[in-house]
Amino acid sequence: MRLSQLIRIIWIHRQMSLCILVSVLAVAVAASLLMPKKYRGESAVVVDARGIDPLAKDSVMQSQQEANYVATQVDVIQSHNVALKVVDRMKLTADPEMVERFQDKTGGKGSIRDFAAEEILKSLTVKPARDSDVIFVQFTSKSPPVAADMSNAFAEGYIQTSLELKVDPSRRQAGWFAQQINDLRANLEAAQRKLSAYQAQHGVIGTDETNSSKIDVETARLTEISNRFVDAQAAMYDAETRQRQMNEAAAKGLSDESVSVQQNPLLQNLKTELARATATFAQTAQRFDHNHPEYISAQAELQSLRNKVAAEVVNANAAVDREARVARQNMADLQRTMDQQRKRILDLQHNQDEYTVLKRDEESARSAYDSAMQRGGEAGLESRLNNTNTAILNFAFAPMKPSSPILLLNVALGFILGGMLAVGASLIRERFDQRIHTQADLLEGAGIVVLAELPTIRISMRQYRRRRGWFRSEDKKSRLEPRKVEAIL
Repeated sequence: MRLSQLIRIIWIHRQMSLCILVSVLAVAVAASLLMPKKYRGESAVVVDARGIDPLAKDSVMQSQQEANYVATQVDVIQSHNVALKVVDRMKLTADPEMVERFQDKTGGKGSIRDFAAEEILKSLTVKPARDSDVIFVQFTSKSPPVAADMSNAFAEGYIQTSLELKVDPSRRQAGWFAQQINDLRANLEAAQRKLSAYQAQHGVIGTDETNSSKIDVETARLTEISNRFVDAQAAMYDAETRQRQMNEAAAKGLSDESVSVQQNPLLQNLKTELARATATFAQTAQRFDHNHPEYISAQAELQSLRNKVAAEVVNANAAVDREARVARQNMADLQRTMDQQRKRILDLQHNQDEYTVLKRDEESARSAYDSAMQRGGEAGLESRLNNTNTAILNFAFAPMKPSSPILLLNVALGFILGGMLAVGASLIRERFDQRIHTQADLLEGAGIVVLAELPTIRISMRQYRRRRGWFRSEDKKSRLEPRKVEAIL
C-alpha cells in the first residue's frame, strides 16, 4: 500500500479516526488525573572502582573490571540483605500498613521481615551513571518524606553492607590466622628444641661456616696422615724387601752377603779388620809354631774378629727384622689412624648434614611463623576498619513534584496509541467497505477512466429539510431518501 493511498483512506474516515483519537486522549487525561500521585526520592552513592588494582597495566581489562565492579555494587544495593537492613532501620515490621498487607497476601505465614524486604525492593530503582562511578538509588512512594527516607535508608544500608562484606572475611581470616599462629609457634619451638639438643649431643657449635672450616681442618689432617701412610708403606716395602733378601741369603748360607749386611759400615770395617787379621795370622803361622805366643795372640785376635763379624751379622739381620716389624706396625697404626680420621670426617659431614636439615627446618618454621604473624596482623587491622571505598554523595530530600503520573507524557503516549488505533480502524473499515469514494478508487479497482466529475453540492440543514419536504409532497410513492451525490459518470 502506498503512502498516498493510506493518507486517502485516513482522510475518508477522518471522522471516525478523529473520534478514536479524541477518546484515547480523553482516557489518558482522565487516567492521569485520577491515578494516585507517586513521588521519587533519589540519593547518590559514589564507589571507588579504580581502587581495585591500581597497578594494572591493561587499560581494557581495567575498564572491564571497573564496569563489573559497578554492576556488582548495583546488585548489592538491590540485594535482600540490604533490604533487611532498611526494614530494621525504618521499623517496617511495626508499620500497620505493612502488617495489613502481609496478612492479606500471605495470611500471616512466613516472616514479615522478609516479606517487607521483598515489598520495598519492588519500589526500588538503582541506576549507575554513565562514564562515572556514581550510582543513583531511587525509591518511589506515595509520600514524599517516605520516598526520601527510604532512599537514604537504602544508601546507608548499602554502606553498612559494603563494610560488612569487607570486614567479615578479614575477621574470619584473623581468627584462622590466630589458630595457625599458635600451631606454627609450637612447631617453631619444637624445631628449636630439636636443633639445640642435636648441637649439644654432637658438639655442633657455631654457624655453618665454622662447621665447614672444622671439616676442612680435619680433611687437611686426613691428607697429612695419608701422606705419612704412603711414606710408611714405602718404608715397609723396603724393609720387607731387605728382610726377604736376608732370609734368602740365610737359606743359602750366605748371611753376610745380604744387602743389609753389605750396606752396614760397621760390618764393612769389621770385615776389613778381619781380612787384615787373617793376613797377619797367615804370616804369623809361617813364622811361629802354633804354641808360640805370637801365633796364639794372632789366632785369638782373628777368632775375636770372626765372632764380632758373626755377631754383627746377627745384629744386622735382627735390625732388618726389627725395622720390617716396626714398619708394618707403623703402617698398621697409620692405617687405623687414617680410618679413624676418615670416619671422623664422615661423622662430621653427617652431623653437618643433620644440622643443616634441622637448621633449615627451624628457619622454615620461623619463616612460616613470621609470615603468619605479618598476615595475621594485616587481617586483624583490616577486621577493625570502619571505612570502605563507597560513600554517600547526595542524600535524598523530599521531592516537590510527583514523579508519576506525568500528564504530558501520558497525553503523548495517548496520542501515539490513539493514532495507531485510528489508522488500524480506518484500514479495517476500508477492508470491509468496498464502496468507491474517489476517481482513483474507480480507476484502480475497476480500470474505468473517469471522464468528468460533478462537484459536490453543499447545502445547509434548513435547505435540506425544505427540499426533503417538497420531494415528499410531489411524489409520496417514490419515498426518496436524501443522499449525497458523490460522483456522476
